[in-house]
Amino acid sequence: MSDHFVDADGHIMENLEQIAQFMEEPFASPDRWGASAGMVPSLDNFHTPMDGTPRTPGTFERSTGPKEWVQFLDKTGLDYAVLYPTVGLAYGNISYPIWANAYARAYNNWLNDQYQKASPRLKGVALIPMQDVPAAVKELERAVKELGMVGAMIPSNGLHEHVSAKKYWPIFEAAEAMDCVLAVHGGCYGNLGFNTYTVFPATRALGMPFPLAIAATGMIVDGVFDAFPKLRVGFLEGGTAWMPLVVDRLEREAEYGGLKVKRHVEEYFTSGQVFVGCEGNEKALAYAVQRFGPEPFMFCSDFPHEISIDNCREEIDEILERTDLPEASKNDLLAANARRFYKL
Repeated sequence: MSDHFVDADGHIMENLEQIAQFMEEPFASPDRWGASAGMVPSLDNFHTPMDGTPRTPGTFERSTGPKEWVQFLDKTGLDYAVLYPTVGLAYGNISYPIWANAYARAYNNWLNDQYQKASPRLKGVALIPMQDVPAAVKELERAVKELGMVGAMIPSNGLHEHVSAKKYWPIFEAAEAMDCVLAVHGGCYGNLGFNTYTVFPATRALGMPFPLAIAATGMIVDGVFDAFPKLRVGFLEGGTAWMPLVVDRLEREAEYGGLKVKRHVEEYFTSGQVFVGCEGNEKALAYAVQRFGPEPFMFCSDFPHEISIDNCREEIDEILERTDLPEASKNDLLAANARRFYKL
């Protein structure tokens, strides 16, 4: 099997002081953002760095930058990595549209300058101010056409309306027209009940997959995938176990509860429109591949969050060494599907 793999979901560790230097008027004052505090709201109102949960040595290293990312690619045999934010996972919690737009432009310019220009193997995913839909469409077009990014992130949680709300449809229309991706990324836990746990790992365990299930359900039942049949949407960092749950519950509602959808629910996940990030050690992956086929699933390293550069090959090897996955599907999971999704 070729080692020309693709990491469908890696992360940058934002340097907020640097991002502040890319702020445009009226927020360009260096005095205003000298400490860069409060640029993005909390992910979960849980103050995760303060709860005493120990980190695995080498993970969440603040010093991880483009140099370390290129080293990671070389050590793992990855051709490309697609990069999502860390602090910016809480981007949907920003209430003021003018600030959402300002931060998105600064972040995207910084990401392009620091990462995409450092290596063509590092592909950026933009932030777009969904708090102001016309501005979001404009920034999506700029990020893709001018900065060369592969698409944009949709916050999994925090927006005032569901991600499938009609007000957001111009964003879906623009993404479909440009043939770029939109990706719902887990990692923001507020107001779902999970942030009230007293132990953070429990918050993260359930706070990752369930917002993806909520987002996907809305997009199915509100007709997003039917209205935009060429739109590609990713659901990342929640594993795959939530997919059968959504399908089984919605199929039951279609049979007994009066739910009207244009396709069998399972077909939305096998249509080529939906892509889902997978993790090498999740037992549910084998069942998901058996049920939905291998085409929706993409390997996601999550580097440098949950793995360090010292054990960077571990997640890939977990997939390669599994005996419960068809050998023919492993290259799909590790390379082909992400290439199709992101048009690499």
